[in-house]
Amino acid sequence: MNAAITTFNNTVEFQPEDAKDWYNKGETLANLGQYKEALASFNQAVEIQPNNHAAWVFRGVVLIHLNCYEEALASCEKALVIQPNDKQAWLFRGAALNYLGRYKQSYTSYDKALGIERQSGWQKLSQNLKGIFRLGNSTVSISS
Repeated sequence: MNAAITTFNNTVEFQPEDAKDWYNKGETLANLGQYKEALASFNQAVEIQPNNHAAWVFRGVVLIHLNCYEEALASCEKALVIQPNDKQAWLFRGAALNYLGRYKQSYTSYDKALGIERQSGWQKLSQNLKGIFRLGNSTVSISS
């Protein structure tokens, strides 16, 4: 077993109510590719500290690796309720949606992750019409 995991096991045994220790253990396990074990750690972290948006995001990442896309989506959406502008949550929400075949929604999430705001066809038309009407209301003077 990895020395870091042994250390985290000892730490969480000594301080089982420390969400940060569970998070760190989960992150280490995920980086080692031990996704089921990482999920258990992130579950502990969010149970102890339900408003830890980073733990919800990383939980979503692990669930994607475990092919549990609906659960990953729910985890990312929970993170976004807590921290609506979290770019990683938007990114992994997009990945989960992509795996679920919900491509249009996934593109919207990817856009949010990149900070891109696209206009719908109606929004573009409305904006153009407002511009046209503003031009019609302006007075043009011709001087000689």
